[in-house]
Amino acid sequence: MKTLLLFFAALVVYLLFGVPELPLDSAKGFVKCLPVAALGVFVQVEQKCGPTYARLLAVGLFTSALGDYCMYWAHTPEWFLYGAIAFSVTHLLYSFAFGLRHLTIDPLACVTMVIACVSYGYLLPGLRGQQTTVAAIYVVLISSMMLSAAARLRQAPTLPRLCACAGAVLFAISDLILAVDMFRTPLPYPRVSNMATYFTSQLLIALSVREGRAEIRKKKD
Repeated sequence: MKTLLLFFAALVVYLLFGVPELPLDSAKGFVKCLPVAALGVFVQVEQKCGPTYARLLAVGLFTSALGDYCMYWAHTPEWFLYGAIAFSVTHLLYSFAFGLRHLTIDPLACVTMVIACVSYGYLLPGLRGQQTTVAAIYVVLISSMMLSAAARLRQAPTLPRLCACAGAVLFAISDLILAVDMFRTPLPYPRVSNMATYFTSQLLIALSVREGRAEIRKKKD
């Protein structure tokens, strides 16, 4: 777990030097990427799970870091689009890691999709042009990611899988905070709430690689 210190060190650096204040510059954008990129290193080094799961999470974390850099310049529509694409890839990778094949149509899935549709409907009046299509695809991907994490938890209710599920939900909350503040109505302290939920979500998802095969067998038995 020593490599987890890289994440906290990078987070401190971000809070001290990378928090956006005008004028924006590339160095601060790079600093914003460091915490999640450090989690990608943690996942590769500290994993106890299968290599495929760890690899998918690691690549997802690195694409998230790329998305962080793009979102740093999100006041420019093109960069916001690039960031949305990067995070869409992340959600797809996480979904494959959690197990898309285990998705089922159940009450939880129905409730999740209803919430997703209501959220999209609320944001829709503030979206323009291609943003409507990108947002729709994004909502589907992040909903699939959450449901995949929940399905994986039902298979074997271990603490690492609970972390992944909680992280997936927090990821969605973080994105919703950002979207509401950008496209509908200003929120109080949006940057603090957005980044707090975002970094916590990524940390929890990364910690899920600490699940060993013996722990899974014990829970299933």
